[in-house]
Amino acid sequence: MSEAALCTESTSTVAAVVAAELKPLVRRIDAEGFYPVDILRRLGAAGAFARHSTSQGAGPAGIVGAVQAMSEIGAVCLSTAFCAWCQDALVWYLDRADNPAPRQRYLAAAASGTLLGGTALSNPMKFFSGLEPLALKGARVAGGYRVNGRLPFVSNLAAGHLFAGIFALEDKVERRVMALFQAGDEGVSIVPNTNFIALDGTGTYSVLIREAFVPDDHVLADDASRFVPRIRKGFVLLQTGMGLGLARGVAQLMRSDRMARQTLLPLGPEQIEDRARNLEIRIQNLVADVEEADRKSFLEVLRTRLDVSWLALEAAQSAMLQFGARGYARGSEASRRLREAQFVAIVTPSVKHIMAELARSSIDASASVR
Repeated sequence: MSEAALCTESTSTVAAVVAAELKPLVRRIDAEGFYPVDILRRLGAAGAFARHSTSQGAGPAGIVGAVQAMSEIGAVCLSTAFCAWCQDALVWYLDRADNPAPRQRYLAAAASGTLLGGTALSNPMKFFSGLEPLALKGARVAGGYRVNGRLPFVSNLAAGHLFAGIFALEDKVERRVMALFQAGDEGVSIVPNTNFIALDGTGTYSVLIREAFVPDDHVLADDASRFVPRIRKGFVLLQTGMGLGLARGVAQLMRSDRMARQTLLPLGPEQIEDRARNLEIRIQNLVADVEEADRKSFLEVLRTRLDVSWLALEAAQSAMLQFGARGYARGSEASRRLREAQFVAIVTPSVKHIMAELARSSIDASASVR
């Protein structure tokens, strides 16, 4: 079966799960912080998380299919689309792990959604950009590592779920290790944290790691400083499905508004969809060298991710303007989509983070030609 056929088959099945099972739960997810774990498993069974796996799908080129599937989800519910991204990121790491042991043990289950989990790379991504210190520290012990630290926000979690984190070695400060942790294991506690204005239904917790033992067969990469540049473009590109889906959902919402007046808005549904299509073309072009570690193409990935954030924000703002006071009412669809769009702009790498990276690169480029 061709890659295009794989993508079409996956997203059409995902669309059916979204329409029949996710859509009726959206208000509960948003208002009550309900975590739709059963729907995530069914989305996995429909192929939503396997498109970009080498052994389960089309490999790196399948990022396009993963983004399309996530977009189907995000058009209806960004909370669930964000959980899908967390799962996709976990699959991405497992599929590319330097150590074959975790890949052989967990990849098929993660790609199918029978094993759920997330990514604790928000802090490490900021660390590698020079924005904050690494939160986890570990020490080598017999058969693995002993790790300590606290992660303020890790999503798509529940007892038994996996997540990937990076810790610095206390005796070798220049060496960082990327490994899997399991929520609920001895020394790995998850505790509820902040109530957000949106995205409460994402299984997001603070993670307290106290003398947790990480065995060698849970290590993804002994040298995270080399591994992260190979996975970071996929990490960022996969996120674009959230913003594209939200923008398209907003366009559908605006079209369905029977009380809409023919007014001049910053963006209408046609303009939103045109920009989304153009961004999809950029994403398709960037997938070709997604595993290359060069900084130049990574900066283009960041620019694309930034433009997806702007589209989500501008589309949701236009919907609010179209709906007016009706959109400003508590519980309105327009207000939910605006709150969700703001999350697209702050999840790592946030708009602020990306702009700092691009500005730093501009300074470096200017210095190099002097």
